[in-house]
Amino acid sequence: MSSTQHIDPSEDDTFPQLTGTWSLVLGTLAVTAIGCPLLPDAVPNQFRYLPICVTLPLGLWAVLSGSIALRRMRGDQAAGRHRARAGITLGAVAVVTAAAAIVFACWALRHI
Repeated sequence: MSSTQHIDPSEDDTFPQLTGTWSLVLGTLAVTAIGCPLLPDAVPNQFRYLPICVTLPLGLWAVLSGSIALRRMRGDQAAGRHRARAGITLGAVAVVTAAAAIVFACWALRHI
């Protein structure tokens, strides 16, 4: 191979296309963290209530990473956008749920 020929790793088909996977994983973790308080009472409290603290950041990261993944796939007709869109959707559900819980808690504390 001469020095004028360069190998572009984005053109090589041996690399797997993992675009949108992180968004899907983060969105799934964020939605799962919402349900942790519903675990049985036999589960220790740190496993039931601590994941609620990371719901909002995980949801925001899922939306952000999914948006970046969709932007990188722009113009590529063969790219599968399903994982990125699912991650954005799950992250948005987690963000809206966390924001609603915060608003409800502030409202309830004001009326004590």
